[in-house]
Amino acid sequence: MIEARALRKIYKNGAKELEVLKGIDLKVGKSEVLAVLGPSGAGKSTLLHLLGGLDSPTAGEVMIDGTDIYALGDRERAKIRNRKIGFVFQFYHLLPEFDALENVMLPLLIKGGNGKDLRDKGAGLLRSVGLGERMAHRPGQLSGGEQQRVAIARALINEPELLLCDEPTGNLDSESGNNVIDLLWELNKSRKMTLMIVTHDAQIAKAAQRVLHIRDGKIIQ
Repeated sequence: MIEARALRKIYKNGAKELEVLKGIDLKVGKSEVLAVLGPSGAGKSTLLHLLGGLDSPTAGEVMIDGTDIYALGDRERAKIRNRKIGFVFQFYHLLPEFDALENVMLPLLIKGGNGKDLRDKGAGLLRSVGLGERMAHRPGQLSGGEQQRVAIARALINEPELLLCDEPTGNLDSESGNNVIDLLWELNKSRKMTLMIVTHDAQIAKAAQRVLHIRDGKIIQ
């Protein structure tokens, strides 16, 4: 489903250069669960951002269903990102003034979708992640695990084929983290969704179909 070819990323600060990714080649198949492991600063999050079209590589290609997304203009790339990719981050990025349902609906509200249809769809997603009784609660009234489940429901509102997760259990206690892991695996099974998860969580790595190790911007076999 997604492929990286000779992917490089260099950040510049004046005359200084920091090469974060040093030629990554990677293929992730449809419905696969891939865990990405490596020390801090290895380039894991940068790789995820490039694969998701959130940042531009210095060199190389990212192919999604055969299309090089960085050969497209910004608008066309955004369309692919919005249609095919969902994102879940370590920090939930929920809007505190909105309730859980409004946060889930937000990506489609921005696109001008029908209000009632979106409410029904958002409510269904919240029920699917076990938050049917918490729809009217704002983020400050929810636990960390509940907030992360709201963030996952929000990532699903566009019905993506690929879910990119950056330390999804990093801010959670062990019980909440286990619940989030169970939810992600259920999504993979029920929706045939491809999962790529940057993590330090040994449980995620153990349960993934494949583990990718990155060190100093390179894949370590």
